[in-house]
Amino acid sequence: MKKYHLILKSSAILSYLFFVFGLSQLTLIIQNYWQFSSQVGNFFWIRNLLSLLFSGVMIWILVKTGHGYLFRTPRKKWFWYSILTVLVAVVHISFNIHTARYVQSTAEGWALLIGFSETNFAELGIYIALFFLVPLMEELLYRGLLQHAFFKHSRFGLDLLLPSILFALPHFSSLPSLLDIFVFATFGIIFAGLTRYTKSIYPSYAVHVINNIVATLPFLMTFLHRVFG
Repeated sequence: MKKYHLILKSSAILSYLFFVFGLSQLTLIIQNYWQFSSQVGNFFWIRNLLSLLFSGVMIWILVKTGHGYLFRTPRKKWFWYSILTVLVAVVHISFNIHTARYVQSTAEGWALLIGFSETNFAELGIYIALFFLVPLMEELLYRGLLQHAFFKHSRFGLDLLLPSILFALPHFSSLPSLLDIFVFATFGIIFAGLTRYTKSIYPSYAVHVINNIVATLPFLMTFLHRVFG
């Protein structure tokens, strides 16, 4: 058991470092040798492929270290967890709407989407990342590995707080304010609390996906109109 606990802790640390520092660098390295479309499109699609592989590795680690229950939901609890997921999503989106204007990453995210709004191939890659792959990686990393590797089931909520602070920090390209950290750490605590209560990764992943779709809905509608309209 100690062996698996050590593997989980070391995997959590290494996965965090790879997610924050290594994923983009590895994408750039591969991009230099693999050209199949525009340079911009290459970056996002190569990153998406690496993200999918990285997610698979984290799932394998969680299952092998005895946390496979995170990927199972008892059938008798599906209905209640579905209602809970919707309620948490409403609360989360409401909080996001009221705080978005004060957080620097909001403008950064919108600038990214505006910058690639005429490049369909790249923009599609961004939406696949935002709606599916990034939430998947973040839930597996923060609510899976980190939440269960350190201070598991802490009476003082340290298993919720530590991953949530670590979750907040990579969302900013420049030095964040205390308000920035507070807002994203609160998001993280909401996700972590949901995972701790349900003992499943699915509800927090669903809320994360819904939130990202709502947050970028105007850009998504413009993209869909341009492609299909």
